[in-house]
Amino acid sequence: MAVPDNRAAEVVHHPSRFLRDRLPIGADRAINVLLLLIPAAWATIYLLPPINHDVGAVMDVAHRWIGGETLYVDIIDINLPLVFALYAIPDLLARALPFLGLPATTWLTLCFYIAIVGSFLGCRRLTHRVPSLAHPLTEALVPPTLLFLFVVLPNESFGQREHLMFVMSAPYLLHAAERAEGRSDTGSLAIWAIALAAGIGFAQKPYFMLIPLAVETYLLLHRGWRQTLRDRVPWIVGGVAVLHAAVVVLVTPAYLTIVLPMALDDYAQLGGTTWQAVLFGPVLGPCLLALAAFGLIAVFLARTVAARVIVAYGLGAALAAAVQAKGWPYHVLPGLSATILLAAVTISQTIDRYLPIDRAAHRLPVMAISATFLILFYFQAALFAPPFQKQRQFEDSITGVLLHVVEQNAPNRRILVLSPGIYPYYPLVNYADVRMTMRFQTMWVLQGIYADCEEYPTLYNAPEDMSDAERFVFDTVSADFQRQQPDLVIVDRVAGMPRCQGRVFDYLEYFMRNPQFARAFERYTHFMDVERYTIYKRR
Repeated sequence: MAVPDNRAAEVVHHPSRFLRDRLPIGADRAINVLLLLIPAAWATIYLLPPINHDVGAVMDVAHRWIGGETLYVDIIDINLPLVFALYAIPDLLARALPFLGLPATTWLTLCFYIAIVGSFLGCRRLTHRVPSLAHPLTEALVPPTLLFLFVVLPNESFGQREHLMFVMSAPYLLHAAERAEGRSDTGSLAIWAIALAAGIGFAQKPYFMLIPLAVETYLLLHRGWRQTLRDRVPWIVGGVAVLHAAVVVLVTPAYLTIVLPMALDDYAQLGGTTWQAVLFGPVLGPCLLALAAFGLIAVFLARTVAARVIVAYGLGAALAAAVQAKGWPYHVLPGLSATILLAAVTISQTIDRYLPIDRAAHRLPVMAISATFLILFYFQAALFAPPFQKQRQFEDSITGVLLHVVEQNAPNRRILVLSPGIYPYYPLVNYADVRMTMRFQTMWVLQGIYADCEEYPTLYNAPEDMSDAERFVFDTVSADFQRQQPDLVIVDRVAGMPRCQGRVFDYLEYFMRNPQFARAFERYTHFMDVERYTIYKRR
């Protein structure tokens, strides 16, 4: 009697042999390379103009600072000095390496490339070291997900302080998972590098310190206070913050005496929202729901300590965005990034735990699953914000048009802009290499003062009735205007304030009440109107 041939059935019932025999050799490597090349190619587009307008404004302050002006006296901005020190690096490189012919805006993008590559390599190494992450699918999915978060998700917010903070603190996040699981294999030098990078990233804004506070609180509850006290990382991160605070007090005291009072009284009025509206708004609200859902899966199904650390990081990031009470998209970027990372870790861990794949055959299906998730992430990112829209439309944008006007009509490279917003004058100032002839970059102080019309019986306060902050703006803008004599005066007809007494706030009319400003303006004549902007040219 013949023995039946069961080889066909064997192929069907043994997926590992099927994968080895029937699927192309090297397909897993090809997918892995593709997941690395796509964000690498994506990143090159950021070399094209424009850079983010807030980034341009910060870089301009740093440029004027290292050019000899006194921070918070000759140039006023609410950011702390560490921010300007970091964003001065591209300008310093442009000055130190003039033979390369690269402007500071290009150096900025290159510096971010370096930071992203360094953070990615550190995170990839930690992914293999953290016990709860050392599983086939998680090891394959987390690194390309981090590249997506570093490069693709920021889009128009590429280069923002929140973006830089997340890039610098991502190794800290994964190392916190390693610390939570009792691992101590990371070398002393690596620990210092991880902690210092995170400390610098967090110290940019006081709000950011809510993130390490949330993470270290979880570690304290998880490990106990003895092990926490012996841990160097929280002490290093906290030490950077304390050192930065000392610099503010001892080196730049004008921040406390000039800028901070105006920020508390007037900048806090901008945004037109509350911390509750931001926390439960259209972006952070879904993030919190996703953090809760994935967190429950991570705790009760995947049982992953690393996911719990990411939840703590995400909650801290959400609170940091909420307490700023602005609702601006880049404020929620770290919280959104933590949510996506948590999703990748939780899903991959759940699959690894409950659908184990034979180690001999896991590589290709793991990469296929990773690619599937990354396609979903890229698709969602493209729906949320069309990629490179500003780069594609730069020449015809209002920034591009005004850039052409300034380059052709400002021979001394000096302009005065009276507007409530940073865009589109930044990054125009950066690309045209012009100087803003006042110590403020926008009219944010006036916008905060006149945010509520009901408090004022007239459209403009009389000089004798002005607060100290308003009088400071009223006098310094006029004095700077008379002394520096800009080539062009650009006035925004949309003042960003409510109508009052049936009238619209007019910046030019407001400052013309100052005799110093009025005398200087006698030498200017109307030149042209471009969209909402009226341009005056010096005769």
